[in-house]
Amino acid sequence: MKVVYHCYGGTHSSVLAAAVHVGLLSPEERPSPDRLLSLSFYDKRDGKDYGRIARFGQDETGNEVLILGRRNYTKAPEMVFAGLQSAFGLKTPIKVVDTSITLNWQMKLGGYLSRGLGLKSIGRLVVTWGSRVAYPQVVSLVESTRKEVQNS
Repeated sequence: MKVVYHCYGGTHSSVLAAAVHVGLLSPEERPSPDRLLSLSFYDKRDGKDYGRIARFGQDETGNEVLILGRRNYTKAPEMVFAGLQSAFGLKTPIKVVDTSITLNWQMKLGGYLSRGLGLKSIGRLVVTWGSRVAYPQVVSLVESTRKEVQNS
């Protein structure tokens, strides 16, 4: 199975969820700002990456975990993947997960400052703070996703 975590930019909440899913971040403890910034793709993707799927890793059962930045098209990833599966007769199941439900105002503001305006130093302070605040919600989303994937 392939699990695709998606959010507006594909650089914050989707990266957090993917990192928890593949075991790079412990669900039991909030990562430090330095640990967050050390993750592949965290606060690193930009406008040219919208709509581009990035491989993040593999979980312990062999499921491939990917991330996607989809701007405001919240339902588009589910429709596109379902359409591609149908059109091309793809057999590999795909679980598409919108991580934007875990976002808080700090992550939105920090992401906008860092990625949107290029004010990385202040933006990263705010977005890492917000990511740490949202972390329990991200972990909860990943845990429910993992259960769904295991049961399918």
